[in-house]
Amino acid sequence: MPIVHHRKPSLLSFPMWLGTRVLLRPTLSLWPLNKAGMAGLFLIDRAFAAGPKPSGVVRERMTLDGRPVELIMPSGPSRRDSETAILYLHGGAFVVCGLGSHRSMASRLSKETGLPVFSLEYRQLPQFGVGTSVADAVGAYRELVGERGYRRVIVAGDSAGGFLAGKVVEAAAQEGLPRPVAFVGISPMLDLDVGTNPDRSSRSDAYIPQNKVRELTPLLDRGPVPLQGTRRIRELADDAFPPTVVITAEGELLEPDAIALVETLDDADVDAVAHSYSWQVHAFPVLTARHPETLHAIEVTAAFIAQAIREAKDADDRKDQRAG
Repeated sequence: MPIVHHRKPSLLSFPMWLGTRVLLRPTLSLWPLNKAGMAGLFLIDRAFAAGPKPSGVVRERMTLDGRPVELIMPSGPSRRDSETAILYLHGGAFVVCGLGSHRSMASRLSKETGLPVFSLEYRQLPQFGVGTSVADAVGAYRELVGERGYRRVIVAGDSAGGFLAGKVVEAAAQEGLPRPVAFVGISPMLDLDVGTNPDRSSRSDAYIPQNKVRELTPLLDRGPVPLQGTRRIRELADDAFPPTVVITAEGELLEPDAIALVETLDDADVDAVAHSYSWQVHAFPVLTARHPETLHAIEVTAAFIAQAIREAKDADDRKDQRAG
């Protein structure tokens, strides 16, 4: 089955869900989406960046296509695959968060997979719309598979970063670049117009109010780079789409689009699976470091990535043999 339901929540899940419902959801509902309100959100990333640094990894600042990137690699003896990497695209509704807020998530993914993770700081609102964010993500991918020499790249993202990861898949096909080895979505936003979709509801979502997403939607088309191509990642779901793993919170606003993507890919004979966790909150693996569901979600994601890499290597070996 392409949809795996996890319906035995840990005891920590209930206070986390209720806390975010009571405290975070009202705050987000009232937060102004004017220039001052959005600009002030950068302090959230600053606060995370000042917190404890993840252990078991080494970090290096660099750039990809001119944008700041944090390269995270497991520490200790290296047995890494030098031709494979992960491009991680953080979430935050294209408004908030960055390298600091998602450092823990990128570090856990690096440690669990044994791969280098390139966490990208792409441009966001209020100055830059989604088209600019997409251009930064595609530019970073283009450099990784081009001058950086990575033969296999996994694209991963949570929430808004999931949309950017999907747009990387689209751009790779359009530009004739190597297809990503896998697509990883953590509560991915797969439809830019989900806030105005009458078939979607945030009634069961712990903290995302659909009315605020609806208010955000017109701002997403802000320039200077225009958004081109699809606004719904499901429209890309055919047999050319890479193997896909999605993690969602059961009942969250964005889950129906993630389920639809996986089911469509499964119908197209693409290896795709969604793990839906009950009593969790949107993008819970990013928010909770030691939560049992977080640890499990990272584990199943890493296992899926490992399988996708093995299959990609086998395909590369067959191609090399034919060329030789």
